[in-house]
Amino acid sequence: MDNNDNSIVSRTNVFLVIRLLLGVALSLLCFTQLFFTFRGLDRPEAMDQAQIARQMARGEGMTTKNLAPYDVRVRSQESETGLDFNDYQATAYGPIHPMILSAAIRATGYHHFNEKRMVPDQEMVYDGDRVIASVSTVFFMLALVLSYILLRKLFDEVLAATVVLLMGFSQLLLDFAVSGLAQPMLMCLFIGIAACVYAAIRADMHNKDRQVFIYNILAFVLAVIMCHTSRISAWCMLGLIVFTALYFRPKGLYAIVGVAMGIILVLIPCSILLSPGGGIGTAFQQAFYGGFGVGDMGRMMRSTDEFGFNVDSTNFFLRLLGATFSQSSTIYAHMGSIIVTPFFLLSLFNRYRNPVTNGLKWLIFSCWLCSCAGMALFGETSVMGVCQISVIFTPFFAAYGISLVFIFLARLQIGENFVTIRSLAIAAIFLISSGKFLFEFPRELQIGVITSARGIPQFPPYYPNKLNGELHDITNPRDIIVTDQPWAVAWYADRKALWLPTRVSSYTDDLEPVFKRAGLGVQGFLITPSSHSMQRGGIGGVISNAGEFAPLALEGKILQIVPKHNLALAELFNNHGDRQKNARPLASLVSSQGQFPHRKFLLGAEMVYYSRDAVK
Repeated sequence: MDNNDNSIVSRTNVFLVIRLLLGVALSLLCFTQLFFTFRGLDRPEAMDQAQIARQMARGEGMTTKNLAPYDVRVRSQESETGLDFNDYQATAYGPIHPMILSAAIRATGYHHFNEKRMVPDQEMVYDGDRVIASVSTVFFMLALVLSYILLRKLFDEVLAATVVLLMGFSQLLLDFAVSGLAQPMLMCLFIGIAACVYAAIRADMHNKDRQVFIYNILAFVLAVIMCHTSRISAWCMLGLIVFTALYFRPKGLYAIVGVAMGIILVLIPCSILLSPGGGIGTAFQQAFYGGFGVGDMGRMMRSTDEFGFNVDSTNFFLRLLGATFSQSSTIYAHMGSIIVTPFFLLSLFNRYRNPVTNGLKWLIFSCWLCSCAGMALFGETSVMGVCQISVIFTPFFAAYGISLVFIFLARLQIGENFVTIRSLAIAAIFLISSGKFLFEFPRELQIGVITSARGIPQFPPYYPNKLNGELHDITNPRDIIVTDQPWAVAWYADRKALWLPTRVSSYTDDLEPVFKRAGLGVQGFLITPSSHSMQRGGIGGVISNAGEFAPLALEGKILQIVPKHNLALAELFNNHGDRQKNARPLASLVSSQGQFPHRKFLLGAEMVYYSRDAVK
């Protein structure tokens, strides 16, 4: 065996050791996140999908116990026979992610609610949350493996390992890994799309038209699955259609195929799935209202008013284009604070020697740009929103960004010192990107180990123990609870929950009659920190968020300050503000003479339950 063979064997062994160490380190990190530092779900959409998944695991179909006033009003207007709230179809999400969650719930037995109750005042984190989070963790780990395999083909082993290391120690990506949201699954699917396009480009280079067709069809199939996992992914599919139309010959052939698959496999099924909630037009209107519309989507869903497309059409497309490109300024934050991700945009001006690597970057850019347009149109700006899909492009943005750094170092002609300088550059990128996480993680781990028996809940605003225990015990499964966190009540307490309306008349005039026709009643009002402690702007913020139900939210806030005074602010609101309407005042609902005169302090003044009958 000559020196070259020895060098190859030595390099292979080094890479095997790197893979093993990287795999063990990231697996331990994910395990630690899930079992020691995990504080429970904190995203309303994750809890909402979890309770939908539990319904599916029980064999009740894709139904929900989380009710929004606007949705109830729309459905009641379209229903001739009245609504069946025991078979209230969920339309807010694609079906695939809840289906996968339902399999995990059924496998662990959490569809039997009473058998998996929390121990009162002992367990602070619901183990059902851990089941949901474990699904997203598994997909995140799978995304790391898939990223490594594909990036090693596109670039080399060192770059692939670097990207996986940066992703594994990114606080945002680790938060997504235990969030219970669909983004880790979407990332796996998009990596699969990129792998199919990678194979299609290679086949096109060798004039293998049949393989090009097959791989493109497979890419569109994965895009369809993405759309039924999260509907905002339809914009990513649009990017795939644009890319295939411009890249492969004959021009436009694969775009026609993609459009046909989109109409047959996405648009028509979505129209059927969304029909109980008013159809695809109503769903688009709801999403659009929170973006380029005139207000907040959450406030719209809490109202029973008619809403239209009240949009300023002046320079609409210019404003949309500006909002789309403004997303480029948030690449760093939305892609895990990995410092090299913004460099991807610079890599578009670099021509790579590998035609596949060079071609694939335009797929990434096309899908990302179209996704930015969708997120801009629907007003998705939060770092961890359910429609925030910028994170699924992180492996590729980071890879092309790092490749640009390596190319720059190579052109410095530093000779034998290249490997050393490159290693220092990787270390610097890692420390800058993951420094905050590395600094805070030991303290969080120490706290997690100390409190592992009880756990630390996501409080405020969520306190699962009281919802899973006391609230469940003092309420019945038939009637409805009105609350400011219906997703949490539906998931933790397994009770039907209506999102607290913004106006008293919405409840008394529009919603209460609907429930009565369905043979249901409202059994109480639950006010939590979602209405007071979590609102910015002090009392003004509380009033703005709670609307006409602000006295209920303010009661809790005042009682925290003066706990010895048994105040009931609703007593002061015995006249309705709008005299032209024959609506009942707030005091007719929650006061000593109202429908819900009794108060139960579930967690001091932080969580107050107003009921018809006195409960111990």
